[in-house]
Amino acid sequence: SVDLKRALSDCKSLAKMIHVKLNLHALTNGKPTVVEFYADWCEVCRELAPDVYRIEQQYKNRVNFVMLNVDNTKWEQELDEFGVKGIPHFAFLDKDGNEEGNVVGKLPGHYLVENVDALARGEVSIPHARVVVQYSSAESRKVHQVVDPRSHG
Repeated sequence: SVDLKRALSDCKSLAKMIHVKLNLHALTNGKPTVVEFYADWCEVCRELAPDVYRIEQQYKNRVNFVMLNVDNTKWEQELDEFGVKGIPHFAFLDKDGNEEGNVVGKLPGHYLVENVDALARGEVSIPHARVVVQYSSAESRKVHQVVDPRSHG
């Protein structure tokens, strides 16, 4: 679309360009964003899904939630840019699209809530900025090409 092309050409940083590609609405609505990299085969992702859904419902008016399936090849650049080595991988972006931190793996539920809450309140930092715990290797991806352009992967 014309808006997407204009937004891409107006980007001043690679990070903003990635976020435009991810979700134009998330970039322009002035809200912080949580990006979750996941896979359907990931046991830890499935275990955390109810908590993630509950947190999303609680904060959806103040924080954007974007989910990217690591098996979808259209997210290869994002996997590299965000340094995704294990899943689930949650990246926490401020309202300007700058990454404030990330957590990887089977994190305690309160870590996610505390990080999302800090983003929602516009805090200058999140309490759990770099945490890695038990995770599934992103190298185990079952990569597939997407035929349907409406698929969000």
